[in-house]
Amino acid sequence: MRPPPELGAQIALFKAGYDAVEQDRIWAAQSATFRAFWEGRVMGPQQETLGDDLCDPVIRILDRNAKGNTKSSHAVARAMVPQGAWRRILNRLHADRRLGDALDAVLAETVPERKAQAIDRLYELNQGERNYLTGSSGNTVCAFLAAYDPVHNLSVISLRDRRAILEYLEVALPFDWGSASIGVQIVETNHAIQMAVHELGLSGSARTMSRLFYVPAVKVLWRGEHTVQLDGRSVSVAVPTEAEDDEVAVCADAALAGPGVDAPGRSAPADEIRESMQIQALLARIGAMMGFSIWLPKGDRSRVLKAWTPGPGELLDVLPLGYDATTTKTIEQIDVLWLRRRSIARAFEVEHTTSIYSGLLRMADLVALQPDIKVKLHIVAGIERQAKVLEEIKRPVFAMLERKPLREMCTFLSYDHIREIAETKFLAHLSDLVLDDYAVATETGDDEP
Repeated sequence: MRPPPELGAQIALFKAGYDAVEQDRIWAAQSATFRAFWEGRVMGPQQETLGDDLCDPVIRILDRNAKGNTKSSHAVARAMVPQGAWRRILNRLHADRRLGDALDAVLAETVPERKAQAIDRLYELNQGERNYLTGSSGNTVCAFLAAYDPVHNLSVISLRDRRAILEYLEVALPFDWGSASIGVQIVETNHAIQMAVHELGLSGSARTMSRLFYVPAVKVLWRGEHTVQLDGRSVSVAVPTEAEDDEVAVCADAALAGPGVDAPGRSAPADEIRESMQIQALLARIGAMMGFSIWLPKGDRSRVLKAWTPGPGELLDVLPLGYDATTTKTIEQIDVLWLRRRSIARAFEVEHTTSIYSGLLRMADLVALQPDIKVKLHIVAGIERQAKVLEEIKRPVFAMLERKPLREMCTFLSYDHIREIAETKFLAHLSDLVLDDYAVATETGDDEP
């Protein structure tokens, strides 16, 4: 195939500047470390829990965002999986031999058709589990594959990114994306991208080919993500597609229509509204147990207090802040605030299906009104909404705030993880930093190797 002119030039530059021999040597060592852990620990004798000291070095190989990694660390990709979730995945695979064997079959299989079937079997066994192992993006399984065998498995771990690359290269796939199983999608895109890149003149390992697509000048060609200069700093922004604009328009309409409205003319399901209020109540309870004072919007209190009974002094009647009236009014509408004396420590927007955009706008309003505010911001939603939240937060309106992009200040927490934190033993003795083990942040490239 003939490469687009702009890509052909970038391939030549990449080949001249990328030390493939040295990088492959590094990844041979990384793979050996991962395999030793997988075979000796995860698939080893089912004894005690795998401790953080055992899991974390391997998580640093799997995920660039893992605790302890730096810009110079060698990791598969940004997997968008919280540190705590990785630890639980590894321990679940260790404790549940049927699930562990299923992933082991995925890693070991070399025949494409059987590999796709093994992936589908893993997804079937894990169906209904919201544990980050078998999501629709394929991130986690693809990260395991790339760590196990970086020579033959791409570090482009997101199926969304794989599809965007193939569409940019105008590669015809031998399957229908809408009806193909997740196993077929992972296996076939892995093969198709490597074949296409080889035809374009770049040979070598799958790791080498993956790195090409995350060179900034190449990424902008296929991803629709651009870097702009703002006050002397580079800011990455995502330009939404028409389909995304339509979805956001529905969200905005729902926000303008008021609580309890899903879209013009349609009422939101009652159980959905109750769930968001239950999560607000859990966040209030967790914060209070950790010693924070709690703020809830006046309009939500009667419903939230059906699920949480505050102790004396735990729920604030007035925000003790010294901001102007406009800023204070904005802050008062945020779903849950944790305060330490007169300072906000964390702010939470609890979102149900349709209001992601309005929640991000409220966080952005706060930062725009008070650029120097130092508060940890969180969007809380169902785990199935994670990708959407992290994509919306890269929009230009959020990326070009005065101090820094909203994505650098705001993270995602899932409903399931809030429930898990709420059930943690000795919660009253824990620091709020425990939330950071569950939070997912957006980076410049959400699965960049």
